[in-house]
Amino acid sequence: MLGHPRGPGRTRLRIAALLFFASAPALGQTVGTLTVAEGRIELVRGTTTYAAAQGVTLQNGDMLATEPKGQAQIEFDDGTILNLSRGSRALLLGPQSASGEAGVALYAGWVKFSRTKAAKAKPYRYLMPAARVSTAGATGVLRVGEDSSEIFIESGAARFVELSKGGTSGAGRDVKGSEYLVRRPGQALAASPRPSADFIKSMPGYFRDDLPVFISRAKGRKAEPAREHEATYAEVEVWLKASAPIRKPLVARFQSRAKDSQFRSKLIENLAQHPEWDPILFPEKYEKKEEAQKAGKADKAQ
Repeated sequence: MLGHPRGPGRTRLRIAALLFFASAPALGQTVGTLTVAEGRIELVRGTTTYAAAQGVTLQNGDMLATEPKGQAQIEFDDGTILNLSRGSRALLLGPQSASGEAGVALYAGWVKFSRTKAAKAKPYRYLMPAARVSTAGATGVLRVGEDSSEIFIESGAARFVELSKGGTSGAGRDVKGSEYLVRRPGQALAASPRPSADFIKSMPGYFRDDLPVFISRAKGRKAEPAREHEATYAEVEVWLKASAPIRKPLVARFQSRAKDSQFRSKLIENLAQHPEWDPILFPEKYEKKEEAQKAGKADKAQ
């Protein structure tokens, strides 16, 4: 069972939880609508897994996953359109910087983005495991892998930044329409004036066309997501193991799931990949450490 610390250790954990909450986006804020839903669309909201359908409104903090042959299109309130295809996974992050730029973390699959209200709009950030793309109005296609990020900017302009495995920003450059970039950790950035033949051949066929706007139709079909069960570790694993800026705010969110024996077991098994869970799983270690530090200070004072 999950420990229930008392005394200084408990205060320490409360402070840690508050810090995690403070660094997280404003969860629960409605940001857009699911306007296309083909195949099963898995939605994790809070600590619960739902099945989502066309017309469901989406919130900051929502995690979405599509089937290998499915697709989901999100039309955001700021005019951004995001289509997730072929087993894509997305985490809606909300504002991620002092500038108020919204963002989405992406893992696996194919993604196409565009924007219908580019004028005076704040840039939108697309975070992949190895790269980040920011743009106020470009149209582009991404092929996202755990160890690679491929970016094709169809039109408009964007800012590309390399990301380390830990999420630290590296070298950056401006990207213009028709440019194609391939980013793999440990390798030099590859850039060319057109996408590779494999990229074009493998890309979903409908990505060749502009993303249609369905928001007016979807708003007439408002739907509630269908609750299924409390989220399993497998359903959120990729985000719990993501780079530190993405995964750390999730500790407070999923802390209650550590009371579930199976979820807890997987947290312990994979602790090296998300060490910030250690104080939650083993609070007694930190109580003893804090008590030893206080005792040491008392001895010195004598």
